[in-house]
Formats: sequence, C-alpha cells, structure tokens
Amino acid sequence: MPALLLSACVSFANPEPSVTVPPPSTTTTVPMTTTSIPATTTTILPVGSPVGLMTTTGVPVALRLVTPERYLVHSPCGNLAFVEDGEPIYPTSVILDPGHGGERDIGAVGRNGLPEKVANLRVALETQRALTEKGIASMLTRTADYATTLTTRARLADTLQADLMVSIHHNAPTPGPSNLPGIEIFIQSDSAESRRLGGVLWNHALVALNQFDIAWTAAEDSGVMTVVNPRGTDAYGIIRTPETPTALIELGYMSNPVEAELFATEEYVEVAGQALADAIEAYLTTDAPGSGYVEEGRVFRPNPGLSRADCVDPDLG
Repeated sequence: MPALLLSACVSFANPEPSVTVPPPSTTTTVPMTTTSIPATTTTILPVGSPVGLMTTTGVPVALRLVTPERYLVHSPCGNLAFVEDGEPIYPTSVILDPGHGGERDIGAVGRNGLPEKVANLRVALETQRALTEKGIASMLTRTADYATTLTTRARLADTLQADLMVSIHHNAPTPGPSNLPGIEIFIQSDSAESRRLGGVLWNHALVALNQFDIAWTAAEDSGVMTVVNPRGTDAYGIIRTPETPTALIELGYMSNPVEAELFATEEYVEVAGQALADAIEAYLTTDAPGSGYVEEGRVFRPNPGLSRADCVDPDLG
C-alpha cells in the first residue's frame, strides 16, 4: 500500500490566483496497461480510503484502484493511468469547475485577447482561496491550462462525494444592452438542490457585479433556468452528467468589449470570486431559497463538448 494512505486526511495548499495562468503542462502518452478495465467502470474503494489524488504535477484525478505500488486513476481525458505518487484527496465539499481548457477548448475570446478559459480559471482560483478562508474544503476540476472532458469533470465531483459543483463560465455572443449584469445560471431540471444552488448564486453574483458601472449586456430572459435539448433532457453535459447538485454560471459576456476589459482586472476577479464563495457558504449553511428563477427555461442544442479523441492528457508525473 502506498505510504500516503497511512496518513489522515491531507490538506494541501493551492496556488494563489494570478493574472498569469500557467502554460499547458507537457503532454504525455498515458500508460494503458490495464485496458481490460473500462474507464467507465464504477470506482470501488475501501471505506476510509482516499477517493482522489493530487498528482505531483498538480493535476487532480479520481481514483479507480489502489495497488501496493501505485494508484490507478482516471486521467483528465478519461483514460486509465497508473500514477506512483501524489497527495491523497478525501471526500470534498465543493467542486469548482473552470470551464474549457487546453489548446482545443478555449471558449469565447474577448476583443482584448482574453480567452474565456483563462478568465474562468482565475475566478475559480479566487473562489477557492475565499472558501479556504471560510474553512470550506474545495477542489478544482482543472488547476492549469490543460484539457479535460465533461465526463471526467462530472466523475471527479461524484467520486469526491461533493455537496455541490459550480461550473464557471463567461458568455458569448453579445445580446442587447442592459442596466444589470447579464448573469445566466443553468440548473439541473430534476434537482431541487441544483435549483436552490442556482438561485443563491444569482443573488450574490448579481449584487456583487452590479457595483461595476459599465455598459452591461443581457439576454431578455437572463436568470436561473433549465436548458433542455429537443429530446427534453438537460442540454449541457456538465449539468446532465453528474449526480452531484450542479449549477453552471455565466458571469457576463466575454464578447462584449467593455465586459472583457473588466474581466481582465484583478478587482473583478476578487469581487467575483468572493461573491461565489459567499453564495456557496450561504447554500451550505442556510436554507436560503435564492431568486432570479425563469420558470419556462430554454430549449437549445449546444455544440458538443471536447471529445475524448481530441483531448490530450497533461503530465501526471
């Protein structure tokens, strides 16, 4: 058994938010010597054992199996890989999902050159910092600029037995002008807890961002809503796939030049991160019902997320 399993729950420091996001990790060919075990197999681990691993290269992964010499993990691209060392991760209350990542999944890009994947990660890191100050354990689905599939993100939240997951995004294309921030929050259609999480996030984010006096843009139906595809199921994979109560927040429009300039500032990152942390704390510690609900929701067919075939795994050490 790896020596790390003998220790109690390990808390490890996460990097402070910075305007410079680390470059993509060096890619590697993931060893797949256990191809007889499908990557979709349900994880079964002994009670009290870690459920995830922070690799020595700083990549959080869900554990599949522990052997006497090494760990079998689900890589960010959904492959099975052996890893020899890392910090064990135990059940974690909050999962923060910085949307997009890697060379093929950039997200929206502002006129100022700011990619959405970078803005999402900056806000997620600041949210994690604020949660840590509150004594709330959290984990990111990605910690740098590398690719990870929607299925892997959902698996990490479920494997870590999280109370909630918040997927952080910045929107496009630009709708009409608005006096208020055009925040949109997408929730799971079959989950009352996802609905409440979305409403609490809406309350805190709207008040916090409205302090910025800029020319906001917003859709006419902006608010907290379900988005289903023509078949009637949740349209977005990060909403549809996890069992964990999940909400996806679009904090504004990267495609609006004025908003993109704001998103590039440290002040915005601090305000947005603190607002999300305050909302998560309120969701976990109170019965606040939230608000901003749009009852009819939308019917929409989004573009598919990053495929496993197009995903390049980072170095797992």
